[in-house]
Amino acid sequence: MNQERVDQKGLCVLCWGHDTRQFVSEEDCQSEIIEIARGAGITILETCTVKLKHPFYHSYLGKGKVEEIKGIIETLSILDCMVINVEITPAQQRNLEEAWGIPVYTKTALIHLIFADRAHSAEGKIKVGLARLRYQITRLSGQGKEMSRLGGGIGTRGPGEQKIEAERRRYKEKIGQLTKELEKISRQRVIRRSLRIKKNIPTVAIVGYTNAGKSTLLNALTGAHAYVEDRMFATLDPSTRKAFIPGLGNIIFSDTVGFIREMPKTLLDAFRATLEEIKDADLILEVIDLSDPNYSAHFHIINKTLQDLEVEGIPVIVVLNKIDRLDAPPALEHEITSAFPVVFLSSQQKTGFEQLYILMKTALQENCQVIQLVVDYSELPSVEKEIYRSGYIENMKTLPDGRIQIVCIVQKEVADKICKTLRQPSLFETSSHLIK
Repeated sequence: MNQERVDQKGLCVLCWGHDTRQFVSEEDCQSEIIEIARGAGITILETCTVKLKHPFYHSYLGKGKVEEIKGIIETLSILDCMVINVEITPAQQRNLEEAWGIPVYTKTALIHLIFADRAHSAEGKIKVGLARLRYQITRLSGQGKEMSRLGGGIGTRGPGEQKIEAERRRYKEKIGQLTKELEKISRQRVIRRSLRIKKNIPTVAIVGYTNAGKSTLLNALTGAHAYVEDRMFATLDPSTRKAFIPGLGNIIFSDTVGFIREMPKTLLDAFRATLEEIKDADLILEVIDLSDPNYSAHFHIINKTLQDLEVEGIPVIVVLNKIDRLDAPPALEHEITSAFPVVFLSSQQKTGFEQLYILMKTALQENCQVIQLVVDYSELPSVEKEIYRSGYIENMKTLPDGRIQIVCIVQKEVADKICKTLRQPSLFETSSHLIK
């Protein structure tokens, strides 16, 4: 986090109306904005709840409420900034800052700050930079109203308008530059994705609400060392790792950026190329932090985001994570248990993974085939190499005649290919049953 935003003290204005009640309660909404502020380096000292059905044009809040909050600011003289949980226009933001005398941050602005701080890869930095520019360019119009048109005459433009046009042109040029860089990276990603598909290795996408434990699950499944921290948006850079799973063979696990309620459209657009990799997955692990009181709301938000990304027709397993933080699992809503297979586990303690593997086998078994073959001992090295390209050997034994009997599990699409490659189709007996 940049130094000027570290350890700031703020007051939170929680606007609560008909458009803020989707899935969550007032308390949940308050907890979320406070946590987002904390992630941006702002400690909320006090929250002022404002209930309004329709925002006011000038300052979003009514004149009386603006004056009331100004009194609170004067009482809490150590305040550095204000945080508001709704998106306001640039003009409204400017009017509130003038009335209160301190900077005002919206939820979207705070999330942009967090993303800018925590992106480490070149791709992540480009995406976050692009998102911030797209967000800021929409707010230049409000700044333009602030700049007076000193030219005065008909058909003339003052320095304020000229400055805003120059800024908009500079933003567009930078957006164009970053977009080209991102397109280049996206093409490289498409090539890597096509190579993975060509190798016939199943891909499992790990999705979930921010801070649900996705990276910890990735580490537990693959033995990787992805960055983990107990805070929102701890990691933004997508991680892809390969691991051997008993009964399935090699699997590619792909971690994704965490979802959040009302994810800023600029960020969703910037990360869309990464998130669209979910569409190519053979299985989705939907990670829910069961210790979070809002886990049910998170479930709805995750699935709504997947719908927005047009992800459909892919098997889903709901991973109810962090059960080590609970004395006993809560009674789940029917809507969760009836939608997808569910597994309780702790990624931190590495418990419950046996059941997860069973569910994964069931979900992926349509892509697998059990193959039995008999080969000469001299052919064993080449046969093993071919099998491990798309599967693994489950059992191998020496027959009385000295030949080797192999039972292996491979991807269905390559079963015939293996027969043709080894040129011994008569030695292959494709089992009629799938993985149990």
